[in-house]
Amino acid sequence: MQQTELADTPTDGIPGANMPDLDADAGYGGTATAEPESAAADIAGQGGTDAASKAGTATRQIPNTFVQIKDIRGVTRARALRLQDGDLIVSIDGKPFHEDIETFLDILFENEDEAGLLLTVFRNGVLFNIITKGPLGATLEYAKPERAELARKALEKFTIESKDNIVLFEVLRDMDRACRIIDTRLSPLAYLAPPVWVVYNKLWEVLVALVMIYVSTLAVHWALFLIASVLLSLYFKRAHLVLRRSFSLVRGYHMWMVIAARSELEVQKICRQIDEKSTFEMDLVGPVEPEEKPKKRRRRQKKPPLRAANL
Repeated sequence: MQQTELADTPTDGIPGANMPDLDADAGYGGTATAEPESAAADIAGQGGTDAASKAGTATRQIPNTFVQIKDIRGVTRARALRLQDGDLIVSIDGKPFHEDIETFLDILFENEDEAGLLLTVFRNGVLFNIITKGPLGATLEYAKPERAELARKALEKFTIESKDNIVLFEVLRDMDRACRIIDTRLSPLAYLAPPVWVVYNKLWEVLVALVMIYVSTLAVHWALFLIASVLLSLYFKRAHLVLRRSFSLVRGYHMWMVIAARSELEVQKICRQIDEKSTFEMDLVGPVEPEEKPKKRRRRQKKPPLRAANL
């Protein structure tokens, strides 16, 4: 059984959110392939007969498993959201999801909520949320029973907040596991006081350019200075997120995770659970526990064997 999902390149703002609706025939489609692990799912995947149709209807509820990402290829929404092979989708908008893959695809395609869908993901024993506004563009399958059981037990203890209380964060990380967390919301400082916003985000190169523009325009005429200030405010209002991403990439960071959470503290806790060696610019969860270094043993030189004295 195969379904075709959109796999467009994400635009500015929420990763994987603002993607236009394109025809699958236009060459933008990724493939979401259901690989059933039960006999009933195999029958439903054949299609074209009354028996297969009935079997497909009977297996829309699959209580003992979850949908799992098998493979992510090309430029897709799943890649933009930094999903990984083996991730389980355990709930949609706070409700546990045990239905089949076809139903999952239908929900993503038919969603009309501008806020998107809140998906809860299970990875390496950790649950976290993401927001998507369309199909993921990934190959899907059903999780194995033992993994599904671990996810189910974790979900019972996990509290899923309403989308109204959740913010989308992007986590960038460098080779030393130092993380930089970006709040994707627009800060009023970005357009009301661009220099202050630039200093707060430590964009020193941008600050130098701003000062040069302000000084040069003011030296020419005060009206030109006002026009430049307005244009810069409009620019920062639209490009605030791109600027923070771009300069983070220049400084050696790469996109690691996208997490929908209530606060930066919650994001740091999730990152620390996934990678216990993660550190943060503004640490809210405490320092990393140092590893116990093995004690160095003194290397003793071997004594030369005693030689018989010459008589």
